[in-house]
Amino acid sequence: MADRIKVGLIGAGAVALLRHLPAYQSCQEAGKAELVAVADPVEANARRAAERFGVPRVFADYRDLLALPLDAVSVCTPNASHEPIALAALDAGKHVLCEKPLALDYAGARRMHERAERGGLKTAVNFRYRWVPAAGFVRDLIRGGELGEIYHVYANYFNGTLHDPATPLRWRQTRAESGSGALGDLASHLVDLCRFWIGEFAGVEGRLRTFTPRRPLTTGGIGEVDVDDAASFRARFAGGAEGVINASQCAIGRNNHQRVEIYGTKGAVIYEIEKWDQGGDEVQLCLGGDQARYGGFATVKAPPDYLLGNPQRVMTDFIEAIRDDTAPSPDFYDGMRCQEVLDAVALSAREGAPVELPLAEDRA
Repeated sequence: MADRIKVGLIGAGAVALLRHLPAYQSCQEAGKAELVAVADPVEANARRAAERFGVPRVFADYRDLLALPLDAVSVCTPNASHEPIALAALDAGKHVLCEKPLALDYAGARRMHERAERGGLKTAVNFRYRWVPAAGFVRDLIRGGELGEIYHVYANYFNGTLHDPATPLRWRQTRAESGSGALGDLASHLVDLCRFWIGEFAGVEGRLRTFTPRRPLTTGGIGEVDVDDAASFRARFAGGAEGVINASQCAIGRNNHQRVEIYGTKGAVIYEIEKWDQGGDEVQLCLGGDQARYGGFATVKAPPDYLLGNPQRVMTDFIEAIRDDTAPSPDFYDGMRCQEVLDAVALSAREGAPVELPLAEDRA
């Protein structure tokens, strides 16, 4: 087992403060990791994060951080910089954990995965909803055959962050910085959960919508929105199931609402959360037979073994995998496969036709 893993953090925004830094701090307190440095192009942001979490070194340029003798880095920057930063970190021999979506497109995500494979380095992607207790329970119900052959998957992820047209335009509403809107920000989590539960996608038919094409700029004036506010697509899975996946940032009244209904030949399950701390430890379950005829769905708590899930598990498991020389999950392969589905949905929306998966080389 390795000694304390020396970690650097690139990007000191909200997700770093809420997820990554607290996770690595908990690993440090347990004697498993050491937070060495934080980098952010706005050096004042990096300094504030470092002071809050007791990190000794601060940089404005991530390349200066990568020159340190670190074991691993977390990439918590806007989507457009994920690929160049992660590739530089891998070239520097660091293990890399990256925020989702992994890259702006499938080709970029594939480059990241292949570079890590060639270097024999460990990777992880922050698809944190795999660690909701109910999500692990759902996976094992399906993998254990309790629901039989899966027929239908209906998945929704809604929030209301953009329902007001007066909400200012930020980097997540620009294609150059984010790659896509609700598709990459919200639907990526649903794609990962569906892969986690059901398996690989075999085809999609998508539609993207921008309800507010122009938004005020924080600096004054009006800017053009060139990504989607909402994404919907039909899906076929390699195992034969059919699905409908919806994601919207214009769902007034919703905060962080996820609901997935899965129906099989022997049973069905409903997973639903509004926020991580509001639900997530139970499912609605119907196991056929008399229950289907007379009782419908019953509320079932996730067994105690699943209650170890928390929003920091991707980071803490990443550290454990480096220390124990095991494979982290989800990793860059999972991020790449997710991005392939997102690209296929965007392609389908542009062409107005279904798209088969895996993507052909000339369409990737």
